[in-house]
Amino acid sequence: MKIQVYRSFLTVAQCKSFTQAAEFLNFTQPTISNHIAALEETYGVALFVREGKNVYLTAAGQAFVPEAQKILQEYEESIKFMSAFKEQSMHLRIAVSTQVINSYLLDILTRIKKEFPELDIVVDRRMTIEEILDRTVKEKYYDFAFVHMDVQPLYTKRVRLWQEKLVWVCSKQLYERFESSMNIYDYPFVSYSDNGVYYNVLLEKVDMKKLKKVVSFSDSDTVLEAVKKSMGIAFVPLTKVKDDIRSGAMIKFSDEYDAKFRISVLYDYEMEFTQPKKRFLDYLQAERE
Repeated sequence: MKIQVYRSFLTVAQCKSFTQAAEFLNFTQPTISNHIAALEETYGVALFVREGKNVYLTAAGQAFVPEAQKILQEYEESIKFMSAFKEQSMHLRIAVSTQVINSYLLDILTRIKKEFPELDIVVDRRMTIEEILDRTVKEKYYDFAFVHMDVQPLYTKRVRLWQEKLVWVCSKQLYERFESSMNIYDYPFVSYSDNGVYYNVLLEKVDMKKLKKVVSFSDSDTVLEAVKKSMGIAFVPLTKVKDDIRSGAMIKFSDEYDAKFRISVLYDYEMEFTQPKKRFLDYLQAERE
C-alpha cells in the first residue's frame, strides 16, 4: 500500500473534512476518498463516520491515529537512513598502481558514466603497492585497487584481469646514432625510481649493474618523454608505444628483453555492492582476457 494513504488519513482526521484535506494535500476529493476506502478495506473497519459535511473518527479510527503516525515516522526515518547509502552509491573511488591501467579503464568508465550520469568517479595513481593496500584494505577509502603484482591481502577478493607487456624501446635517432645496435647495454638508460611499479620486473630481466643509467623518473609518461627526446632507452608498456613502433618513430629491441605482468583488481571482502560498483565489476570481468 502506498504511504500516501496514511498521510491522507491523518490529514482528514485533523481537518475533519475530505474537501479541506484534498485542498491541503493538492489532491482531488475522490482521490482522498479512495485512499480512505483502501485503508478501511485493508483493515476491515470503518475509520470515519460522516455527519453532513463533516467527518469524525470512529473508535477504530481514533485508535489507528498513533499507528498511522508511527508508520509515517518510520518511513521518513528509513528514507533518511537510506539516503546515506544513496550518497555512497554515487561515488566510485579507484586506485591504480600504474598509469597504463587508465588506458584499459577509459572505455569501461565511459559506459558506467552513461548508465549513472550522477556518479562521481575518482581514479588516483598511488606511488606504491603498500599505499594502495593501506588506503583500500585498512582505511577503506578506495572501492577498487588495481595492482600489477601477485598480491592478495586477507579479507580481500581478487579478480585477475589484463596482461600487460613491457618492452625496451629507443627513438629512431638514438638507434641510428648507436649504429643500429640491438644490445641494450650499449645505450644510455632512462630508469624508474626504486619504488617505481616496473622496477621489480626490470630487476628480473636485466643486469642492472651493466645498464648505463643517466636519469630516473617515478612515472612512465616522463620516462617515455625522455625516450622521445633521445635521452636514452627505457622499459615501457607496449600499450603506450605500439603506434610509435608501427610508424617507425621508435625502435623495439629483441623479444628476449620483454616481460609481462598481470593486472588484478582487489576489493574488500565485505564491501557493500551498490549498483554502479556491481556494474563496474561486471564490465571488468567481461573485458578481461
